[in-house]
Amino acid sequence: MIDSGEKVTPDIAGKNVKKLRPGVDGACVLFSTIIILFVLLGYRIQSKEFYSGILITEFVIMLLPALVFTAISGVRFKETIRLDKFRPVNIPIVIGIMIFAIPVATLFNVLNLLVVHSIFGKTVMASLPVAENGVQLLVNILVIAGSAGICEEVLFRGVIQRSFERFGAAGSILLAALLFSLTHLDFQKILGTFVLGALIGYIVYRTNSLYCGILAHFTNNAIAVLISYISGKIMKVFQLSDRTPSGPADVSAVFDTFAALPKEQKVIIFIVYGFIFLFVAIVFILLVYLLTRVNRASSGTILNDSGLSEGTAAQGTRKGLLWLLPGIILILLWFYVQANGFLGIQNAVTETFRSLIGAV
Repeated sequence: MIDSGEKVTPDIAGKNVKKLRPGVDGACVLFSTIIILFVLLGYRIQSKEFYSGILITEFVIMLLPALVFTAISGVRFKETIRLDKFRPVNIPIVIGIMIFAIPVATLFNVLNLLVVHSIFGKTVMASLPVAENGVQLLVNILVIAGSAGICEEVLFRGVIQRSFERFGAAGSILLAALLFSLTHLDFQKILGTFVLGALIGYIVYRTNSLYCGILAHFTNNAIAVLISYISGKIMKVFQLSDRTPSGPADVSAVFDTFAALPKEQKVIIFIVYGFIFLFVAIVFILLVYLLTRVNRASSGTILNDSGLSEGTAAQGTRKGLLWLLPGIILILLWFYVQANGFLGIQNAVTETFRSLIGAV
């Protein structure tokens, strides 16, 4: 039987007091269930029509189970997913942090891609649908940035990270970020996604507000949509491309071109981008420090609902992490099929899996 969390304890008046955190095992079952639905149904839905597929995936497959699970777990709903606090002063700080975090996350993504390129000799990245006009741009921002910002944050920072707080603040943030990065089902961008997930997790923990996490996630995705839109316009203006980029693209040529440059040019590029990155990193660190100073009251030792310390609360709950295995195994199977696709290998496992998800 799955434990949904600590027992409900009576207060001094004899009334039941709802707990603050769902159980670890329940949250892990939730994750595995969502991954199974996401893999088996999400690909089929999104392959038919991107926009409606994204909305169904985010709101029905991710958000709805998270809300149902939270509702039946007997927790204090608003406090559990941190919907009861929001400080307007955090708005410009969070937006600034996410803007200057993009180059940092990009660096990790480049390192990730270099590893993939060295192993497979190619890197294939899927591009976002590029808007042709202002209306489409607004739709892209609302669908791609808005839906993910709301639904994924409720699941990962609202439910899963809160459940994992029995392992301490750092443990909960890192575990939730790891699951968040794996859920994107692309081993080419695990590092960058993990860094962004950990950053958003810290923002939510520090501000004690899921609204700040939603704002951070929305900002990151919205910037990605805007960059794609602006890049598409620039390419058309300078006639670099006669079509809107869409679908997976092999970006290995970028690494090959850089490798072919003379040593002197490589040094200059490293110096120029090194100084730019140093400036960005300094501003980023200062903004994170400002967030910490503004939200000083949110820090402290995490206690469970019985008033026990982190270490004591974690005892007896680590076994609940085993419920992550079904979801993680399915994700690893997806990665296996993805890797074989890079190598041009087809076998019974890959064919069966592709048929299962509707990719044939």
